[in-house]
This record gives sequence, C-alpha cells and structure tokens, in this order.
Amino acid sequence: MPQVSYADAAQQRRRCPGQACPGSPHGPGTRTKAVGTTAAGQEHRVHTGYMGRIIGTILGAILAIWLAVTAAGGIFATLKAFLIIGLIALAVFIVVWFVAGRPRRG
Repeated sequence: MPQVSYADAAQQRRRCPGQACPGSPHGPGTRTKAVGTTAAGQEHRVHTGYMGRIIGTILGAILAIWLAVTAAGGIFATLKAFLIIGLIALAVFIVVWFVAGRPRRG
C-alpha cells in the first residue's frame, strides 16, 4: 500500500469537493486506503470524512424533523390559548350585553 500523509489526504479532499474522486466510494478506479505513519512507525488509516457526512446528514434530518414538530406544537398551543381567551371574552361580552339591556328597576 502506498504511504499517504494526512496533508496529502486533506489536499485530495480539497481538490475534489462534492464530486467523485479516485479512491472515493463513488469515484473511478479501485478504492485505495490512505495510510499514514506516526513517529513510532505504527500505521493507521486516514479518515476521509465520507461516513461523517452520512451521519451528519442523518442527524441533521432528525433534528430538522424534531424542530418542525416542536415548532408546530408551540404554534398549536398558542392558537389554543388564544381560542380559550377569546371564548372567555365572548362570554363576558354576552353577559354584560344582557345585563345592560335589562330594564332598570325603580
């Protein structure tokens, strides 16, 4: 496997933003695994960010749905409160109207 540094992997990501690059899951050719070497000589894989984008998209969709449901619940509660206040005001208006319309005593 070819040795690829973190800087080379980052440069590859900057060179192909949002499009299929060689070595990506949707790119031409075979998929290669980028490998870096630490000071101790241990090899480890370079994170490409593809899985992070998928997880971020899923979490973003879940949070957007949660926000929409929460906002809809708040709007519904506000409308319900306005309806109750309006009905109370209507009842008070009708009572005052009937009391004012009665003939006076003596």
